[in-house]
Order: sequence, then C-alpha cells, then structure tokens
Amino acid sequence: MKTLTLSNLIGQEIADLKYHYLAENEFGLQSFHSFIKLSSGTIIDIPKFDNDDYLLLNEENLNYFQNKFNTGDSVLHNSKKHLSGQKITDLYFSYHENEIDLDRSAYIQLSNGYYLTENNYGPAGLIPLDLVILNAEDFAEQAAGSDIRSFLKTK
Repeated sequence: MKTLTLSNLIGQEIADLKYHYLAENEFGLQSFHSFIKLSSGTIIDIPKFDNDDYLLLNEENLNYFQNKFNTGDSVLHNSKKHLSGQKITDLYFSYHENEIDLDRSAYIQLSNGYYLTENNYGPAGLIPLDLVILNAEDFAEQAAGSDIRSFLKTK
C-alpha cells in the first residue's frame, strides 16, 4: 500500500479546489473543510500534521476524498484565480510549546507568493470559517510572534 508524503506534495500543481461548509455540526459548531485536486488527479485536504507520511492511499481514503471533492461547492472566481495552476512550494505548520498545534491547518505556500489555509471550526458568528488566502506581507504579519515552521526547513 502506497503512502502520499508531504514531501511529495512539494512541486505539485493545484488544478481545482472545492469545500464543504456546515452551519452547525453534531457538536453545535460551524465547520469548514476544503479539498484540493492536484494536476496529478490526487485529491487532498490541507494538512494538520507535520509528519511526512501524510495520507495512506487505500481505497477507503481515496473514495472519501473523491466523494468530498465531487460533492463540494466551488470556490469563488476571485479566490480561484490565486490557486489554480499554482505549485505548492512549502508547507508551514503552527506549533505551541514545541508541539504541533492540531487545531490549526497548515499554510500552503504557493508559487505565486500567496499562502493558503483554512479556519475549520468555531461557534456560529464568532469566528469566520472559510478559505484564507494571504499575500506574503499578510502571512508575515500573521506569523509574527507565533511559532510557525517551514516543513522544508525542519524535515
């Protein structure tokens, strides 16, 4: 059985992105999850773990991601123009007290200098849940004072 690694994601091109938003999940929270189709046809989510062994490519996982992508909503053109055709150049993970912050999705650095992440869970109305696209300046501002590490520099 093959495993897709984070290292294999570097250099991959984004073909499309879709998302699922729930106004209220089983825990009473809103939830948002995006699914990225790579030019190779592989569908991924935005990673939360910095372990290089990212995704077991078994039939169950592949079907899950394919179903989520097929039933997802398309992102707006304004967002899509920053993503489509861009290559993944690095992944940045948030840490807290030297441990990976599992509540935060990674930042995907793109070849055009933008960074892609998402806010996944929160109480209704308090935290905007959505895809987040940052330019280099906004990313640097958000990273200031935080422990955010490059996957390529730490692997």
